[in-house]
Amino acid sequence: MDRQSDVEIRALREVIDAVEDRLRRLEAAGAVIPAARSEVYAAAIYAVIASARESGHHGSGSIAQAPLLDEILIGVEEPWVTAIYARVADKALTR
Repeated sequence: MDRQSDVEIRALREVIDAVEDRLRRLEAAGAVIPAARSEVYAAAIYAVIASARESGHHGSGSIAQAPLLDEILIGVEEPWVTAIYARVADKALTR
């Protein structure tokens, strides 16, 4: 793999780890997650990709430049947690 791919894979792995940590904390607090974990991960990854595109980053390395990535990885919980949860809940409720 080239260096850029390695960076993006590491970033996506860190996003998945952050989302998993958040899901575990929610469940420990008694929350019910309205969708499969894969749906939550997919929504988070999509949000990162959309964030990169919206900020003008396209192509190789764009994921690592997504503004939302910083919010997720430094632990800022708003707005990404609310946005992703709403998207997942909406999809789960409309099936």
